[in-house]
Amino acid sequence: MGGALDDISVIEYAEMVSGPFCGKMFADMGANVIKIEAPGTGDSARSHPPFPADRPHPEKSGMFLYLNTGKKSLTLDPEKPDGAAIFKRLLERADILIENHPPGFLDRIGLPYAALHALNPRLIVVSITPFGQTGPYSGWKGSDLIEWAMSLTGYNTPTLVDDPENENPLRAPGHAADAMGGANAAAAAMIAVFHRELTGEGQWIDAPCWQATVNTSKIEMAAYTYTGIPFSRLRGGSLVGLEPLPCRDGYVYTLWAAEAHYQALKKLLGNPVGLDTELFDTLAGRQQNDDVVRAVIREELLKHDMEYLVTEGQKLGLTIGPVYTVAQAAGHPHLEARDAFVEIEHPVAGTFKYPHRMVSLTATPPRPARAPMLGEHTAEILRELGVSRDEQQRLRAADVI
Repeated sequence: MGGALDDISVIEYAEMVSGPFCGKMFADMGANVIKIEAPGTGDSARSHPPFPADRPHPEKSGMFLYLNTGKKSLTLDPEKPDGAAIFKRLLERADILIENHPPGFLDRIGLPYAALHALNPRLIVVSITPFGQTGPYSGWKGSDLIEWAMSLTGYNTPTLVDDPENENPLRAPGHAADAMGGANAAAAAMIAVFHRELTGEGQWIDAPCWQATVNTSKIEMAAYTYTGIPFSRLRGGSLVGLEPLPCRDGYVYTLWAAEAHYQALKKLLGNPVGLDTELFDTLAGRQQNDDVVRAVIREELLKHDMEYLVTEGQKLGLTIGPVYTVAQAAGHPHLEARDAFVEIEHPVAGTFKYPHRMVSLTATPPRPARAPMLGEHTAEILRELGVSRDEQQRLRAADVI
């Protein structure tokens, strides 16, 4: 069975998270993704943990192995004239170029978008940056941490605090903002592919990670637009629920704003006496007495295990869910049933379980494949371009490949 994107050719000149995550989404769906890596060192993600047994190795980084499944690795330095010539030959036959260098980098190496468009009018160029190609902050240095912190989501984590002066905003674990930027860029690139099918023309996609992250906070932005009042992280007000509450063996999230939810929660908890009052019979009453309602609910939840609360609560129609640890999610039967994980063997790193399907496609499901070793496909790709073995040796000696 073929992949959904078998006929798409992608050149990925990017490293770390945002660009490679974008390229991974194409590779997992069958596209031929050629990853350009610096000769000798490769993508800097190769030096980032985790590593098996905590021993650094360029072929064993868990970050790199996940972000680069199904790609081919070509070691090449496009900043050198001979490297630029090979880079151009690759782009002449490519559908998409993914890059996440600072704005102006392609101009500096002699490959501005105008030149790329003249070289291949059908080429779609995807430029992923922290803040975009234009605007006052376009030249700012950025990172996942900065993009997250500057987004509304960054300030709003955590919500429902009692003392905002002493309970600082927190960052999300991992690289959430860069992943959002990469996924947003991949979706935009596919839209550009459809546009090209209609017009024959490629285009340049400016995909800032900051804007992708800001756009996950539409409710808070809309509320500010309507009222002019900034979102508050303080407990109380119109927010009911929306925080993890401890139970006997973990945490759960549940809501009790809607009447049906409140009644279901009361039943789940055995109709505790503390909630048996007319003061809590309306949403307004529950909001005005949120501290009292919450205290009773917290006390009752601590009498039960997470599995009981979630299973029985769902049967009652209650919106309730567990707060899982990594271990609980990685071995969860629901995710296993949906083939959300797959074991992939790598000749150096060994066999490990990877997150696999983000979506399910019945006709063209994602195909699991390992990440490449540094420069593994260099000779193969250059041979396809007609570069002789002797020329490859010369280029290797000059650190071009």
